[in-house]
This record gives sequence, structure tokens and C-alpha cells, in this order.
Amino acid sequence: MKLIKLPFKILTLPLIAIVWLASLILKAVTYISTYFFGPVMLITGIVLVVMLFKQRWLDVGICGAIEGACFLILFAAAWMIANMQDLNAFFIRFLQS
Repeated sequence: MKLIKLPFKILTLPLIAIVWLASLILKAVTYISTYFFGPVMLITGIVLVVMLFKQRWLDVGICGAIEGACFLILFAAAWMIANMQDLNAFFIRFLQS
């Protein structure tokens, strides 16, 4: 059985490095992008409240869409980071088996 797993374990080593590097790059990009998305979400949130009080419903929809898009982008990045870390842990467990 060990002879059957050996080629796959050898192929797993570069995959661990690639997934780890991709996860590291995505984490760095996510942390840097929060410096952009944070103020954008704050400003659109304030504009959203002001437009609600002025009853400008089209502008409320536009600001809400921008706010939702920023949230979805950050949520998707966090979800991808979590899945990459799980995949890397799976590869390491396979390598240790």
C-alpha cells in the first residue's frame, strides 16, 4: 500500500507549497483591500442613511448595491482563504498518513 501512495505523496508536496503561497497572497491582498473597502463602506453607509431620510429611493438602491457588493467581495475572499487552509490541512494529513 505504501508503494501505491508514494507517487501521490510526492505530487502532494508541490501542491502544499502552491496552496500555501496562494493562501498567503490572498490573505495579504484581503488585508490591503480592507483599507480601501472599509472607508468605501463607511461612506456609502452614511450616504445610504442620508438618502433614506431624504426619500431618494433610487439612490438608496444604488448605495445599497455598492455596500452589498463590497460586503460580498470581502466575504468571498474570507471564504476562499478558509477553504484554502482546509485544503492545505487535508494535503498535510495525507502526506503524514
